[in-house]
Amino acid sequence: MMIVLWKRYLALLLIGCLLGGTAVLFVYGREMEQMMLVRKSLELQNKKLYEENQELKQNQRVYRKKQDQVIEEVRAFVLTADQKQPLHGTIVVQVVDLIEKDFASLKGKKAEQVAEVHQVLHEMLRRREYVLSDQTMVEVRIKTVFIARTLQVFVTAEVISDDVWQKIARNFLFLPPYIST
Repeated sequence: MMIVLWKRYLALLLIGCLLGGTAVLFVYGREMEQMMLVRKSLELQNKKLYEENQELKQNQRVYRKKQDQVIEEVRAFVLTADQKQPLHGTIVVQVVDLIEKDFASLKGKKAEQVAEVHQVLHEMLRRREYVLSDQTMVEVRIKTVFIARTLQVFVTAEVISDDVWQKIARNFLFLPPYIST
């Protein structure tokens, strides 16, 4: 009988190992299956988020291209150089109109391009003289330029008196002509 007892214990041990192994495999198998499902869902979410990220980057590139500011309008503002003698309204209107005509060629240009050559703008109006419709001469000097969708030019204007005109005319009378006759 001793022989049969150890076989029985060995058989019970083997059956217990099989049942325990099966139970462990069943429990961990279920956990592994759930982990695989979670991993698969995370991979799909990651893929979806990556596609959304790429789409947002593309939209951002398109928005930046659209955001390139183009000068749509030119506005001039005249400040009086001499606070004691303010300029007449018609003079201001004519000067503003002439300045806006001078800068009309900048409409449609990118604001960045104009900003790169801002020194040209300053040079254009460094000491610019305009002759108005009533033969008054106005000297315009640039103060500030604001470059955005609207190019805003702030200038000072000063009416040049008639005696200066006479000095200029006198200087031109004494100059030798360019073309000899």
